[in-house]
Amino acid sequence: MRLKYDFATMEMDGNTVAVAVGDDASKFHGMLRLNDTAASIFQLLHTDVSLETIVDIMKKEYDAPETELREYVEEYIESLADAGLLE
Repeated sequence: MRLKYDFATMEMDGNTVAVAVGDDASKFHGMLRLNDTAASIFQLLHTDVSLETIVDIMKKEYDAPETELREYVEEYIESLADAGLLE
């Protein structure tokens, strides 16, 4: 899976935000505010990546039980899919 649109992320007022850029800016209007964990996942989704790969990377970045990380990743991926942001 990967992001459907080309996004740029940046820091804005102490928050990480993502906005569609290039031709995709006319297809996706708005901005996504991301917490640190969501921003890490979002960056990974710029390339074609599996759920398992994301969970494996998150296990290395965060000191949390794998079940919690997997649940968070699955919920976040589902929310992006529901919003039509994934291919």
